[in-house]
Amino acid sequence: MTDRQTQALSMAFLHEYALDKQRGLSEDEQQILDRTKILFQQADEVIIYLGGKSGRLGECIVETGLLNATLQTLQATGKAGTQVTIFVDDGVIELFDEPLYQQHYWPQIHIIASATSMVETDTQPANGKHRLVIDFHGGHDGMPILHVEESNTDSSRSLLAYLFRVGVRSYAQRGPARRYADFVEELFSLPQGTINSEKAQPGILLAPEDDARYARLSRELCMDSEAIQIVCFFQSVVLAKCYERWDEVMQLLCEYLAQHSPAQKVDFLIACGPDNDLPEGFKQADMEEWLQPFTGVNNNARVLICSLPSLRDLALLIKHATLVLANDTGPGHIAGALGIHTVTPYLPGNIYSQQVWSSTLWHHGVTLEQHTLTFRELEAAVLWGKTDIINSIPPQDLHNAIHACLPLVRLFPAHEVEASASAGSVSLLAKACLIRPELGVPACSNC
Repeated sequence: MTDRQTQALSMAFLHEYALDKQRGLSEDEQQILDRTKILFQQADEVIIYLGGKSGRLGECIVETGLLNATLQTLQATGKAGTQVTIFVDDGVIELFDEPLYQQHYWPQIHIIASATSMVETDTQPANGKHRLVIDFHGGHDGMPILHVEESNTDSSRSLLAYLFRVGVRSYAQRGPARRYADFVEELFSLPQGTINSEKAQPGILLAPEDDARYARLSRELCMDSEAIQIVCFFQSVVLAKCYERWDEVMQLLCEYLAQHSPAQKVDFLIACGPDNDLPEGFKQADMEEWLQPFTGVNNNARVLICSLPSLRDLALLIKHATLVLANDTGPGHIAGALGIHTVTPYLPGNIYSQQVWSSTLWHHGVTLEQHTLTFRELEAAVLWGKTDIINSIPPQDLHNAIHACLPLVRLFPAHEVEASASAGSVSLLAKACLIRPELGVPACSNC
């Protein structure tokens, strides 16, 4: 008969440590982290859970920052090649291409779609083997706990449970560059700098051959290859996050382009989600009534409205965009994870905190910095679906954010500018140099 010993250790202290690293760690707290380090080093098999509460897309995408930090840690500690199984919510699985992860990291990584958010804890590792389960799932809310189960067969099964709240929310206080790297380094008691913070960010892997599919999608949607491509997500299942002044932001951008680059066109591709998930007033027909007639200044803009059932197709469109304009919603996290500048209005306060949900280095959040709103007022807006607070963000502030995050040539994807230069084409480079003259950037020799 196998004799098992179990132990549960609270790691709630990581919340306070995330907020104030100067607080230090007690001897008992450090011993717990040293224990997690040993368990990590011993692990023959690592199981990772990703997903969102009620299937939320955004939470799952944000968790890839923690996933990438963990896989980096395995590499940095000489454990590349460890058997890793990643369970992902089945509604998001198409964004997790197993062969791409195997190419990017190592072949022993396997990705499995999960229809349940439950962490499997019944099966035992083989004799003499050590399994570590890491629970990043957003549907498992609570303070972190380390569960350790050891047997007389010299095998062990350890579970780091309820990591989402602290790993995503608390460690956001460390800033966008270090939030994910700091959490994983401190979780496993590793030296600071073990993890490359630029790589420990949310990310989605796409294959080069996906470009052929993008070309077909762009033709089907009648996109203009010469226009600036801006992908827009103006819906949200949370009505209080639905900004109703995007048309004013679009108009300001079109006025700017008309003044500085009169021949330049812009396509606003408004991607819509399933109607049954959305509040009244923000379904696809509402988007069409609101924004389809928009033509900018002297017809320098088009609005294309579509619904894409495939998240991977959506990711392809985003990857080739110049810019994304998005409410605080799941597809905006896809954009940031793909390295596309994403401008987003956020509710003030901590219910949907900009600090937490501006989740990548590519997010450019705008909120009401100076406000007198109480928590109860913000909570009421969310509960009762009131948009007056989010709508009080001035469109000019979002317009300013667009220009702050898009230096001269970034109004065009870098790969297009480089390809244009290599081909000796002057049109794209000339347009790029004309759009932001006030930056004082010297004109290129091709202009």
